[in-house]
Amino acid sequence: MNLQNIQWKIHLDEKTVGNPHDWFKVFGTWIPESPEVFVDVADYSHVTNGPVIFLSGHNECYTLDNTTGRHGLLYERRQPVEGANPEKLKASLKTTLAHAALVEGDATFKAAPKFLAGDVKFIVNNRAIAPNNDETFAAVKPELDALFSAVYGAGNYTLEREQEARQRFMVHVKTKAPVSVAEALAKLG
Repeated sequence: MNLQNIQWKIHLDEKTVGNPHDWFKVFGTWIPESPEVFVDVADYSHVTNGPVIFLSGHNECYTLDNTTGRHGLLYERRQPVEGANPEKLKASLKTTLAHAALVEGDATFKAAPKFLAGDVKFIVNNRAIAPNNDETFAAVKPELDALFSAVYGAGNYTLEREQEARQRFMVHVKTKAPVSVAEALAKLG
């Protein structure tokens, strides 16, 4: 299976989400400072259980997301990436965590958002590549286990696949003990 259209969602401590307008300003600063070709920032805060603030780019997008009633930073890789799945998984998770660290350190927020780096979702936003079924999970699980054993330590996390067949392929990864963004980034190297 050649994984493409990879998404990661790192959940936020709900007490630290902050004001959507501040997220809009922060995402706006990423446009000129990034090698990515970002197109626009959009405010969807009027949507219930959906995207809140969306930063659209040619290759990747970032969203303050509340799709499942839980806020988090959602990263989406839009364009195909060459390489083996383990490298793509590691690179995309590292990119997501690096951007979460940027958010945590941004002085725009009155109180810094705090991410729960031990509470993430891995999503493949392409049903043709990864139908949401047990076969896909069996194919991807060894690669996810290798990645998360390196980041969290073997046996210190759980993987739970979204069971609703109408949903995209999604695996919720949860650690037994809290993990900070800085700790997870350090382990990824």
